[in-house]
This record gives sequence, C-alpha cells and structure tokens, in this order.
Amino acid sequence: MSSNPSLDKRKNKSFVINNKRFLKQYALKNHEIFGRGIIVVNLLLLKTDLIKDNDELEYDLEPTVHQPISYIPQKNFWFKMIGLKIKKKYSIDIKEKSDRDREFLVVFIKDASIEHFSIYSLKL
Repeated sequence: MSSNPSLDKRKNKSFVINNKRFLKQYALKNHEIFGRGIIVVNLLLLKTDLIKDNDELEYDLEPTVHQPISYIPQKNFWFKMIGLKIKKKYSIDIKEKSDRDREFLVVFIKDASIEHFSIYSLKL
C-alpha cells in the first residue's frame, strides 16, 4: 500500500474505468446466478495492475474476499461484513433497495482486516 491515499484512489478509479466492460459483464453474469451483490477487488491478491478488457477471466469459484476478484452475493457472510464496514465508514446502507438495482458496487480491499478500502459504483 502506498503512503499517499490519493494515489491509491487514482489507481482504483483508473482500474474501474479501464476495466468497466469486464466488470459489467462479470457483475451481470454473477447477478443472474447469485442475485444482488457486490464486486470485491482484493488488492493484496491482485497480481496484475490491469485486466485486459477482452480477457474472459473466470473468478467465479466460491464467493469470498480471499480471491483477487470475486462477486459477493447478498446472502453471503462477506457481504454482511463489508456492508457493516461501509455503513461505519461512509454511512451508506448497501442493503437498502433504492436505485442500487441498476448499479453495482466495486469495493477495493487494501488490507487483511478490511479496515482500509474504497468503494465505487458501476452503473449499467
């Protein structure tokens, strides 16, 4: 993790922008299978800086934060844990049904305790 938090935010934002096609396809595919959820990018496990947009990477094993990229469905334990952390840090309740049906959250985890993270929304 770099010492400059604004540098981390720029990298995360550019990751979402550069890979939004892949992330949208990944989110929609998993949404059809698992239902509503969030995409988690674990920066501790992600080996590459960027995923090439045309790559069809398969990160759909078991939904857990212990993978580089994973889709966490709403009924999963990690969804509840991340939801509590987001509610505490940003005062956003991700369980609320609002306009979130047309967007997915991308959560970047920066440490093992899930204390340092950033969130972005990915509109469909």
